[in-house]
Amino acid sequence: MRKIIFIGQSGDKAVYYNTRTKEALLADKSALLNTEGARRSNRGIAPLIAIFSLLGLLGGFVAIPIFSGFRYNSAMVPVFILCLSFILFGFIWMMEVALYKGVKRARGATKQEFKEAVYSNLFWENFSEKKATFAKMLAFMIVMLLIFMTTIVIFAAAIPGTIDSFNKQEAFDIQIFFSPLAGLFPAVSYLLLFQNNPIRWLLAVRKYEQGKVIFAEENENKDK
Repeated sequence: MRKIIFIGQSGDKAVYYNTRTKEALLADKSALLNTEGARRSNRGIAPLIAIFSLLGLLGGFVAIPIFSGFRYNSAMVPVFILCLSFILFGFIWMMEVALYKGVKRARGATKQEFKEAVYSNLFWENFSEKKATFAKMLAFMIVMLLIFMTTIVIFAAAIPGTIDSFNKQEAFDIQIFFSPLAGLFPAVSYLLLFQNNPIRWLLAVRKYEQGKVIFAEENENKDK
């Protein structure tokens, strides 16, 4: 698991939490990151997600068997896998840059900066009370399990089924246009587990609520 996790945005900075040292950290944010409030859409990331999805869908056009009497053929398998891989790894790379681009140059964050990052995070979007509770952790855990289960089904059945239809040269099905989007599910699973885990985020917020987070002011006082 990642030692330093993303907490949120404070002004034009990204705020992090070091799970080992319990320190609040601050770094320059990526141009892709823009979370200005719990109920606002991410203006930088959302369009890029759409672009990756669109490119994946365009890849589906390659699967239209125009030159084979509207039937699939095995030559489409590499293209299909390439589309899935592009969406999967492209999404993971994009989120890594958006959330952790400047983390290696992070410095201490103040209590106010950490507070702003916590209460502007989009994780609060579906909750009226901005407080880390077991119920919220359970809710996120259920959502994560559903996404993980969907990912397993996609890899165990949907993707092999699509590849099998290519090899068997079955008749064209309009659903092929959406099949490359299957790459988004494992990408989102990776995001929720390793890049922006809501359970670990809530645990960090609970530490903040309990007064156990170390801020820049405290480190400065120790140095004096």
